[in-house]
Amino acid sequence: MINTQNLTALALALCLSACNGSQQAETPSNVTGLRITAEVATDVKAERISVLPNDIAPWLSQILLLSDGQLYRTSAGGGKAQAVNAGDVKDMIGLMRKGKAGTALTLTKAGKISALIEKDDEGRLARMNVSTKAESYDGFCQNLTAPNKQVIAYSGKDIITLDVSYESDQVVTIAETKRDTLPKRISSCHVSGESVFAIANGQLVSNGAEISPIASDAHNLTSIASTTSPTFLFNQNGKTLSTLRTAQADSLRKVIIEDGLSVTGTQEISNVFTTADNLGGTFSEGAIIAQDAKTNRLILIARPFAQRTLSE
Repeated sequence: MINTQNLTALALALCLSACNGSQQAETPSNVTGLRITAEVATDVKAERISVLPNDIAPWLSQILLLSDGQLYRTSAGGGKAQAVNAGDVKDMIGLMRKGKAGTALTLTKAGKISALIEKDDEGRLARMNVSTKAESYDGFCQNLTAPNKQVIAYSGKDIITLDVSYESDQVVTIAETKRDTLPKRISSCHVSGESVFAIANGQLVSNGAEISPIASDAHNLTSIASTTSPTFLFNQNGKTLSTLRTAQADSLRKVIIEDGLSVTGTQEISNVFTTADNLGGTFSEGAIIAQDAKTNRLILIARPFAQRTLSE
């Protein structure tokens, strides 16, 4: 059984051997390689990544990036990341509205909820009025599928359920309906199906029950849904992307991004987000969206391919 110290100490050993003047890479047993599908150039170093899905035209879905309090938007199709007038932000989450323009909830640096809505065909975002008695929160639990009427937030040791409703395209109402308390402080959390997973002081927790030790500095928790137990992705040690299957501590692997067709991979990933929402084209069944720690480009990997690879 691997303990927390072992988990944080895992490192990549990449072996190269010459063969007829060329080099052939061998992937060590504690490393998993994911082949890159596409990339999006950006000069924004993101602390958070989320997706604002477009239910009417999936190819117009947006990727939201948070950098030093400033919100930016781009897309899987590329294009310069554009700044959004959202105030001083510390977290955000994209919401799906069936047959309507997408919305996003944000948290101010003080933890208060604010909201944005797509205001035109160009995807530009405008502020909405928020009606709420909700308190302040540390962050949102990102979802594998963008939420519609319910968002999960966290604060200290608490997991909080927030109901979302719209009075119009100008007003959104947020109501706190449930609060569950964990034994330890939460640093990151993720929603997949009916389950809420959290990283709490060196433990991976599912619906309040500890299921596996995890690196103490792990963050950006996300998952790849599968027919068996969930497979998680998270960052640790600043530039390391790791994967772990539920209740299988010995399945921990470092993930490297391998070269794709005319697209260069990387071994250093500073951020990761997974979505099952339709982003259009190659990413109609979702994508892993990661950020290269060296160049800040966004790396996209088709979710079905990642599911097959990470479940092996």
